[in-house]
Amino acid sequence: MNNINEAFFSVCADAIPAKGSYVTLYCTTPYYGGPEEGGWWGSDTAVIAYYKCDTEAQAEAVQAKVEALAKELSTDALRSFGNACKSQCEWLNARGLDSDFLPEVDGEENYYVSVEQTPGEQASTGCRHYE
Repeated sequence: MNNINEAFFSVCADAIPAKGSYVTLYCTTPYYGGPEEGGWWGSDTAVIAYYKCDTEAQAEAVQAKVEALAKELSTDALRSFGNACKSQCEWLNARGLDSDFLPEVDGEENYYVSVEQTPGEQASTGCRHYE
């Protein structure tokens, strides 16, 4: 067999070829890795949802709508993150505690859109140990 597609279709003759474009909504979530070497950060990128489009024109139209949603979600995530940080600071101040009493907080989520041939091409899990 010349390639993986041919091998797959020889095993699953009724399979449907993956054609078209996928508009994919992603969420990137940063995390604090620990105090080693002064602390370090990583991030995970996860697929929230995707939509299969049959044409590039359809993908562009859907992309524009989902980008507006991603912007709104990112703004809400930033606001929520800020409120959580403010609440933690107020809690610390009320008890006379230093900021290092609590562990380092992870960052806010960020949402973005990608048009892909296969949904989830940009998904990744960050390394959880210092390198």
